[in-house]
Amino acid sequence: MGADRAWWFGRSSKPRWRRLRRLRWVRFPHAPATSPLPPRHALTTLVILNPAAGHGRSARFRDEVLRGAQAQWGEVELILTTGPGHATELARTVGIAVERVIAVGGDGTVHEVANGLMARDIEARPPLGVVPVGTGNDFAKMTLTASLAPGAAVAALASGAIRRFDVGEAWGEYFVNSLGIGLDADVARRVNEYKHWPGALGYVVAALQAVVHRRALQLQIDVDETSWSALTTVLEIGIGPCAGGVFYLVPDARPDDGLLDVCAVGTFGWRFLLTKAPLVLSGKHTRLKEVRMARGQRVLVTSADGPLTAHFDGELRSPGRDSLEVSLHRGALPVLAATDSGQAS
Repeated sequence: MGADRAWWFGRSSKPRWRRLRRLRWVRFPHAPATSPLPPRHALTTLVILNPAAGHGRSARFRDEVLRGAQAQWGEVELILTTGPGHATELARTVGIAVERVIAVGGDGTVHEVANGLMARDIEARPPLGVVPVGTGNDFAKMTLTASLAPGAAVAALASGAIRRFDVGEAWGEYFVNSLGIGLDADVARRVNEYKHWPGALGYVVAALQAVVHRRALQLQIDVDETSWSALTTVLEIGIGPCAGGVFYLVPDARPDDGLLDVCAVGTFGWRFLLTKAPLVLSGKHTRLKEVRMARGQRVLVTSADGPLTAHFDGELRSPGRDSLEVSLHRGALPVLAATDSGQAS
């Protein structure tokens, strides 16, 4: 057997491929060790931005909000909503590792995001923060960010605290600021025609139109153990004090007191409108004889005049029902809120 063939077969008569089966792979000393991939930072913050909010102004703040959120919280994902219900779905399906959800938009955006978070188990609800770029920004008034520019609002939320806000529920839907029936709901319907008007001016014009065409409803109202029946022009059920940007129908409402505040206004004429209705702008109407105030944890409204229409945080609902029962989920929603010092900065 030649040298080459001897090397191939060695001293064994078995072919080389059979002998190689018994060999073991050995790492040579000079071979570099495999380095693990650098860890990817966990996503901590989801920003849900409604590009249609604030007459379309919201989209212009995208980069400002994203830079501010990244500077404060690190890994951030920003998603633009594409239509009604999208913000709810995004909040409902947010990853378990996400530590906060920031809603960039108006009260309608906040309403959708809050409903998505409330669909999750209570221990799986990340805190909700609000960067206000809407028209009324009523919820943001309670988190002390309503008067802040988007970048400043992000910084104020980052240096703020987590509070537990109450949440109302009726007709299988949640609300986090207010629910209204009668003239209040008619204002919400009409204000959509004036979304392009600056500030709260659209709400004022819509309110004036609704007043002209007002209609009183015969309602039975039960607030815990208190009940009354009356012709009612305005019925407001509030977690927060302000609705429509400027109307303080339930001025003593607080989002974390475990109570629903109710304001019922009966029939009224033009003298009332000219001399007393403006008191609603400052919350000084509560002792008027046309007004009845109440507080409780459960409200039942029954109409003798057919199906009810109500607004939930400004969003109209008409399910064709003659009654509406409101229950309260106390402290159910964790909310990022600025402090007084953070708001001032």
